Amino acid sequence: MRDKDRDSSLQRITFITAGQSPRQEMIEEIIADLPEPVEVTEFGALDGMAFAEIMELEPRPDETGIATSLSDGTIVAISESWLRHRVLELCEGRGKSINDLTVIASTGVFDLGTTNPYVVHAQNVLDKFMESILIAGQKVGQIRPLKGQLAPGKEFGANRIKSVYGPAFSDNALIDAARKLSDCDIIVLNSVGYDARMRGLIMAESGRPVVQMRRIISGNLAKILKQSRKSTTGAELLEGSALSLRLEKLTKREDQVFDLLIKGLANKEIAAELGISPRTVEIHRARMLAKMGVSTGGELMRLIVRNISNARL
Repeated sequence: MRDKDRDSSLQRITFITAGQSPRQEMIEEIIADLPEPVEVTEFGALDGMAFAEIMELEPRPDETGIATSLSDGTIVAISESWLRHRVLELCEGRGKSINDLTVIASTGVFDLGTTNPYVVHAQNVLDKFMESILIAGQKVGQIRPLKGQLAPGKEFGANRIKSVYGPAFSDNALIDAARKLSDCDIIVLNSVGYDARMRGLIMAESGRPVVQMRRIISGNLAKILKQSRKSTTGAELLEGSALSLRLEKLTKREDQVFDLLIKGLANKEIAAELGISPRTVEIHRARMLAKMGVSTGGELMRLIVRNISNARL
């Protein structure tokens, strides 16, 4: 039971990709830079679909397509409008709290509308990153996986963005793209399909700094996780006191309930934050209070305040 609690206390991140799962290599590269271990769930927009069905999703001649991978490594282009609706379906009910952090790991999917606060859209993250570079007055080169994505955009500073075609499956094409962008200040790989090896290849050929989309996502996730952990924990409040020994007896989940309780959250709010039911919160809360030697949340707060006051004397 304790092992189960330990596993469930890991930060959960759900990845929604444009193709078929698993995208293990891509996800492992993203989470390698995170400040803590995480529990990963993955859904692919094309999961469960036959190849013939997927081929029917090819973009129209007048429509921007999205490049993505199938489970066997095949690269396909699918309709952006279809993918937009499918991603919204997969996002339904997700990302309501930090413990249900959800990542839409695909660039080029626009106008998703309103999503929950903890849904990280790779395209939005990329747009903000690009804007910060352009505000600094730099010329940006972009390597894109589809020729149909090369049309000039309406984004801020578009006149200082140079986009070239470079599919991830061809080193020769990537080398050619790198040469074409060697006059730019920085090169951005505009797809999660480009890996660290490809980044190194392009950087060596162009002599320019190269930013990988996967690293932009991991940096954004790391920032979110760091900000969510900023507030003082119960362990920090009771450090060095006799009460800290009681904290050591708590399970991972009981410790989470403790921290959220002393931040003033009610049971329903704690349930939403942890992604569990209010009844489960009640059970963990009762066990936690008993281990701390009190019977109510008010008694716990008075115990902590008294402990802090004594420590300052």
